[in-house]
Parts: sequence; C-alpha cells; structure tokens
Amino acid sequence: MSSVKAAVPVLWVKDVAHSLAWYKRILGFDGDGFPPHPPHGFGILRLNDVEIMLQCAEIPVPRTPHPYEWNVYLRLEGVNMRELHTKLAGLGIVTRRLERMPYGQIEFEIADPDGYVIVLSQEPNENEDMSDIPTPQG
Repeated sequence: MSSVKAAVPVLWVKDVAHSLAWYKRILGFDGDGFPPHPPHGFGILRLNDVEIMLQCAEIPVPRTPHPYEWNVYLRLEGVNMRELHTKLAGLGIVTRRLERMPYGQIEFEIADPDGYVIVLSQEPNENEDMSDIPTPQG
C-alpha cells in the first residue's frame, strides 16, 4: 500500500452553495462548487493544506449537535481562541464552551448550517495563562 497523503471529510449537505458560503464567511475557507454555477452537486473547500468536500444530498442526514460528538476536528495555530470563541458565540453557532482538554488542547465546538459539529482546537499559548478556562464536565 502506498502512503496516504490526506484524509478528507465528505459532508452531505442540503445546499452546497449555501454551505460553501458559510465555510468561507465563518472559517475563512476558499472553495468551488461543481458544476460551476448553482445548483451545485458537489463542492470542495480549501484552507492551507486542509480540505473539506461537500456533497448535495436530496435528504441530508438529520443532525442535532451534541457536545463531544463532532464530525470535523480542525487544529488551529496562531489564533486567539478566547477572541474567536467570543466572535462565534455572538453568531449563535457555538455548541460547546471553550475548554482545556485532558490531552492539552484548548477547544470549543460550533455547528454548521446542516448541524455538523466542528471542533476548533489549538495548543495553549505558553505566554498566556489559561488556568481560568474550565475542563470538561464529568
């Protein structure tokens, strides 16, 4: 078997154009829909080396976001997690508070328009005191 270069999540969505626009606006992805003009049957989102694919589904899988049951896990760098959390909470899309995880990451969750849960995670900044950030509730 040859080596795997990447694993790319494929999300079934109701409206590819709407989802492309959301991921561009909220998370800064770039992307294209196929065919080039809506209605798109498929879309590819890109941000640095990360890709997410979107596939139009006549009846998308119904999703109700639940904490710690994520669909996509994005590791960030160079981001102020407190500010990002506050900004996205103001948009009403945060589904889990900012937390210090037992494995060392600072993270929280948001939900996209189709209910997919996306974890935004980052290594703690060594120069910033994160002791006030709660750990997960047991």
